[in-house]
Amino acid sequence: MNRKLLHLLAYVSFFTGILLGFALAVISTWSRVEAINYFFKGAKYDPFNGLRCPVLMSPTETGMVNAVFNNRTNEPDTFFYRAEISGAGSVMRRIENQITVSSHQTKSIRLTVDAKDIDLLFFIFVKMNILPNSVHPSQEAVCGIMIANILGLSGRQLATLTIILSFLGIALGLGLWQQTSTKADRNTQSVIQALGFVVLFAMLAGALGWWIAGTVLSAIALLLLVISLRSIFPE
Repeated sequence: MNRKLLHLLAYVSFFTGILLGFALAVISTWSRVEAINYFFKGAKYDPFNGLRCPVLMSPTETGMVNAVFNNRTNEPDTFFYRAEISGAGSVMRRIENQITVSSHQTKSIRLTVDAKDIDLLFFIFVKMNILPNSVHPSQEAVCGIMIANILGLSGRQLATLTIILSFLGIALGLGLWQQTSTKADRNTQSVIQALGFVVLFAMLAGALGWWIAGTVLSAIALLLLVISLRSIFPE
């Protein structure tokens, strides 16, 4: 295989991986930002770090939202919680209950969401409020799930496939680029390597719900993408 063909394969592989990873990072961050705006009422409480939502769901599946209650104190703690789940026309479901967690133990609950909870065309939003007691203050967390119907895949399958293809595309593209680049390509290669790492970190930030970091990294990735394309395809 000649050098030009390998170079072309490096471009195609790398930028396919970049676009897939960038799309997933933007979806994760966008869903979280929309959830914050959806539930915003002017008050702000301490963060509840136990809310876990899938990034993507298909319109036909039932998704699972996990809430993990971690008691790090030396005495039992009873968590009084209220979950709010979006619905068509902003008609929300509310689930109120309590769970007692022994000292230095963890318990979790599961909430189901499906197509009946969709609002704003293709989102499901969940908010978890933890009421204060003598052990902990008021806490809250929100998350957003995007609904996507692609090739009949479930949300988990689609997200997993996107992550794998993105990682493989970036890794293969960088490897081929390393083999086929010349000394004149070194500056462009540095930008491309930085772009690959930033996109991977942006996906990680989105998956962990770090929407501020995800927003910043996505913006940096977009800037690096423009710079790399201008370097590869100068006017």
